[in-house]
Amino acid sequence: MGQQRTILSIRKETRQMFKKLNKMKIGARLKKSFRQIILIFGILSALVVVIMLYTINNYGTILDNYAYPQGDIAMAMNESAEVRAASRGIVGYDSDSLIESMKEQHEQAVKSFEEYLEKIRPTMITKEGTACMDAIDKAWAEYKEVDAKVIEVGATTDTAKSLQAQRMMTDEAAPKYQALDDALQKLMALNISLGNAKRAQLRTVMIAALTIIIIVIAVSTIYSNSLSVAISKSIEKPLNELKDRFITFAEGDIDSPLPTVESEDEIKELVSGVSAMSDRIRVIIKDSGRMLNEMSEGNFAIDTECEEVYTGAFTDLLTGIRKMNEEIDTTVRGVDDASGQVLTGSTNLAEAAQSLAEGATDQAASVEEMQATINELTSGIKTTAEELGTAYDEAYKYAEIAEGSRGDMEVLVQAMSRINETSEKIGAIITQIEDIASQTNLLSLNASIEAARAGEAGKGFAVVADQIRNLAEQSAKSAVDSKALIEAAIHEVGDGNMYAEKASTSLREVVDGIQAIADSAKKIKEISIEQADSMEQVEATAERIAEVVQNNSAAAQETSATSEELTAQATTLSGMVSVFKLRQ
Repeated sequence: MGQQRTILSIRKETRQMFKKLNKMKIGARLKKSFRQIILIFGILSALVVVIMLYTINNYGTILDNYAYPQGDIAMAMNESAEVRAASRGIVGYDSDSLIESMKEQHEQAVKSFEEYLEKIRPTMITKEGTACMDAIDKAWAEYKEVDAKVIEVGATTDTAKSLQAQRMMTDEAAPKYQALDDALQKLMALNISLGNAKRAQLRTVMIAALTIIIIVIAVSTIYSNSLSVAISKSIEKPLNELKDRFITFAEGDIDSPLPTVESEDEIKELVSGVSAMSDRIRVIIKDSGRMLNEMSEGNFAIDTECEEVYTGAFTDLLTGIRKMNEEIDTTVRGVDDASGQVLTGSTNLAEAAQSLAEGATDQAASVEEMQATINELTSGIKTTAEELGTAYDEAYKYAEIAEGSRGDMEVLVQAMSRINETSEKIGAIITQIEDIASQTNLLSLNASIEAARAGEAGKGFAVVADQIRNLAEQSAKSAVDSKALIEAAIHEVGDGNMYAEKASTSLREVVDGIQAIADSAKKIKEISIEQADSMEQVEATAERIAEVVQNNSAAAQETSATSEELTAQATTLSGMVSVFKLRQ
């Protein structure tokens, strides 16, 4: 339970520490965390050093006060035995030299024993040890006193005294020695007991210290791990969320919110910067999408509502949209102007063709009338050759009619020439229409490409561009067909001019002939047969003129129909262009 409470307390303190760390920059957070971990392991290292110093010191104390003194006590006990053995030798030997030698050993043993006692004395730091030393000192003093008496009596070669000294050793010295030996044994036992107790105490302290070190290491590990996990999560989690948001942002999701960051570090600043960037891109995309949608619906009189957000590289986007708007606006204006010009030219062409058709019809009627007149004239020449006087008057009459017909033929020739010039102008206009249709087709292709680049926002404009391209292709086809018809008409008109000039020449010859008839009325009779032949030739020529005039009338009607069709197509094109709202 105590460990659980400690762990819970550590976790609580750790959470509070995390809250404080989250308000710091990443660098400061990591530095402070590393400082804390270094401080913890520094304290742990200091604790280990203290425990090691304590252990070394206590082991030194044990060695100095318990282990080493045990050897000294043993040596003292050995020296006491040497003292006793030397005393026995002094009392037992009957040779003076041996007795003197044993005395020297005795003195040396006494000296060594006392030196060991003095060496042992400082190590007796407990009351029990001091008491034992006091008992040893007392027992040694008593034994030494008795031993001196024994040596004084027995250090001789006299047998009686030797026996007396031996009895003294047995009766007096032996109990004293036993008391000394018991005191030494008691000191040895006490020293061993105290040493074992001190060693057990040191072992307990070592176990407690190791336990504390293990607990500190565990707590430090838990704290360090929690700290590292928390710091890594505080950095990794928002970065992963931000990475996922960047992926959706790259896929076109600009409306979803960015991840919330609770820390007050560089990641929050990064999220704030990305949020501002996302807001700006959202505004730019909506504004550019609005402009493209307006243009796809035919409204080119539009502009951005938030020019201030188009900064940096986005300026190129706004410039591109504006340039595309201006190019398409200019193109549509050009198509509108061209359709207006085509409409005007086709209307004029239709009117001219209608006038030509009507004139050709009138000419055909005049030629038929002339043909009938020539027929009648031929019959009259054949049947009334004898009526020369009447023929003379009629010749002048018909000369005047022929002169008028010649004037009509000249007018017809001039009209055919004008039709030829008008047809050539119409051909030039058709060529311009083909160029305009080609340019419109090219512009619609460019518009389709730009619409494809714009994606979904450009689909509507792509449909309009396709319609413009189809209309341009239809206009180009119609222009080609019209050009072919007009070229055919020009060819036919050229033939008509040639035949009209021939007819005019023939009429001039007829007029000259009639005048000659008028002047040579008297000679008509002789040459009436020749005149009849000439009139038959004139009749054939009139028939050819009638055919030419009929062909001219048909060509004029066909040109009028083509012009009306071109007018209708120009009107349709103008109507389609009128749906666009152009810039002022």
